[in-house]
Amino acid sequence: MKGYIEDKEFGKIYVQLRRGMTSVRFTYHADGHLLMRAPLQSTVSDLLHMVDANREGLRKLGRPATVELHVGQVIECFRCKAVIEANSPRPGYVQTQWEEDTLHVQIPENADLTDYRTARVVSNMISQAMEYMAVKVLLPFAREVADGLGLKPAGFEIGRGMRKLGHCTTKKVIQLSRNLMFLPEPLVRYIICHELAHLTHMNHSQQFHALCDQYTGGHEKELERQLRQFHYPILK
Repeated sequence: MKGYIEDKEFGKIYVQLRRGMTSVRFTYHADGHLLMRAPLQSTVSDLLHMVDANREGLRKLGRPATVELHVGQVIECFRCKAVIEANSPRPGYVQTQWEEDTLHVQIPENADLTDYRTARVVSNMISQAMEYMAVKVLLPFAREVADGLGLKPAGFEIGRGMRKLGHCTTKKVIQLSRNLMFLPEPLVRYIICHELAHLTHMNHSQQFHALCDQYTGGHEKELERQLRQFHYPILK
């Protein structure tokens, strides 16, 4: 069951009641509202009590980074860019079109990019469009990195994950998310090196991290820190 409750301090809190849960869990939804997962049998009174009981901890829970999209915005990506324009040829629709290395994101003139749902649609359209350019520039770059390290994976593929940016399959195929296109080149290279290290170690052992650190020129920890702190230009 899904719904929401109102709190004087946190405002609207989304609620998901789940069968089998025995405790409450809080996270932040991508639109900035708290998301509360609680046992299926919980009443509204129970939910409000749970918020009160966890209020101190909720104040320390980090809110997700906000994303502000606007007409005329230029989003610099990996070897390309996306430009948001208010000239959609189809009223009510968001359209994307590549012109060489520039993605034209055409939105209706009356679109409100401060509205979460609109920003989500535009973000999804940009992410989907990046798959085309990922095939053109990301895959050749990944092969170049592998060749430079003397490695021969079974192949490279483009995936769609936002949180899982890379994966090395048991068949030694490296899957790279199209959303790597939003990262700066050093972090793109780091993700590729991370997955290439999995060709040797299919785990995150000390040996794996030592190899990944070697592949990244001794900068694994710093690059991992930069990745954790990276602020995506679109909604995740």
